[in-house]
Amino acid sequence: MMNVTQIPLSRRRLLQASLAPLALGTGSAFSQAPAPSRGEIKLGQTMPYSGPLSQLSAIGKVQARYFRMVNAQGGINGRAVTLLSVDDAYNPAKAVEQTRNLVERERVAAMFASMGTAQNVAVQKYLNTRKIPQLFVYAGSDRFADPKNFPWTLPGLPTFSTEAIAYAEHVHREKPQARVAVLYQNDEFGKEYLAAFRRRLQELGSKVQVVSAAGYEVTTPTVDSQIISLANTGAEVFLDITGPKFTIQAIRRVSEMSWRPLHIIPITSNFIATVLKVAGLDKSVGLLSATPSKSAGDPEWANDAAYVEWLAFMKNYYPEGDMNEQLNLVGYSMGFLMTEVLRRCGDDLGAQRILKEATSLKDVVLPALIPGITVNTSPTNYRIVEKLRLQRFDGQRWVPLA
Repeated sequence: MMNVTQIPLSRRRLLQASLAPLALGTGSAFSQAPAPSRGEIKLGQTMPYSGPLSQLSAIGKVQARYFRMVNAQGGINGRAVTLLSVDDAYNPAKAVEQTRNLVERERVAAMFASMGTAQNVAVQKYLNTRKIPQLFVYAGSDRFADPKNFPWTLPGLPTFSTEAIAYAEHVHREKPQARVAVLYQNDEFGKEYLAAFRRRLQELGSKVQVVSAAGYEVTTPTVDSQIISLANTGAEVFLDITGPKFTIQAIRRVSEMSWRPLHIIPITSNFIATVLKVAGLDKSVGLLSATPSKSAGDPEWANDAAYVEWLAFMKNYYPEGDMNEQLNLVGYSMGFLMTEVLRRCGDDLGAQRILKEATSLKDVVLPALIPGITVNTSPTNYRIVEKLRLQRFDGQRWVPLA
């Protein structure tokens, strides 16, 4: 069970833990060290522990264990780090309420890795006005990589446009006459993603055409009718811009039909353990996706030192966790990134210093990133990762495209 402590915030879950040190040598990550003695650093986070996309809260759960690890080892620069991770039920209004409580009552130094596009959009202006770092949000909107208008916000994922451009270029190259049918989440996530895909095709002068686009609300029970409508177009490509629940539905429904398009799913839904296995591995064969990350459970990384270190962490701090769950690997890696920023701050933990370090990263290697892909930021470029690897699912694992 998670270490959960209640404090007077409505419908909230509090996870206390500490951040792990930057450099963890294999076999040394779990050695004992003096307890932190120089106070604490508070970080805030909102997660969908309840609601329609509660499976995404795996990020917060694994980070609770990861952050707990460092307090046992002396903290960061001698300070314990407390993560206040609270439930927003994937509801933007609740995200606003919870974020305000974290900032105004709990006085967090920064918000870290909060989940969801609409949720982070809802609090972005508030946090920027108050000059509270909104770091490494678990969302990929381009508005989270906009230093001119939102200097206190950085994304924790490749931006939607980065990913959409990769798919547009692949379809243009491999299926230059293709018709594309699109299922998209009817919010900032889906709309921005689709717009970037269309824009890149236009820039390429491509003959690829989006012939139909159907939106859905996250509260809807099923996208069955949308998929039937899209299938009736006979499109050769199905761009499936959905969250995990609806990706599962789409995979299953398409497998039951005679429609056999190139089926593309986003980074946020390409998890083998919680999406593809639930949908059916046999039904997922041929799916196309992109990633900057190693794939949890993939034998390709069996001898990778950073991956082995993550497995050791899971065994020691999260033994009940699924080692095939991609969110467990990504959440661990995001904690590692936040650790690096705080470590660089030294004794100055003011908001300006935290932002300075977060926007001055150069070739930072993270445990989850594929070798050769690193984190880079500058005061004028907040896109933390700009390289992706395309991959196809073979029924057991994601295989890199040549």
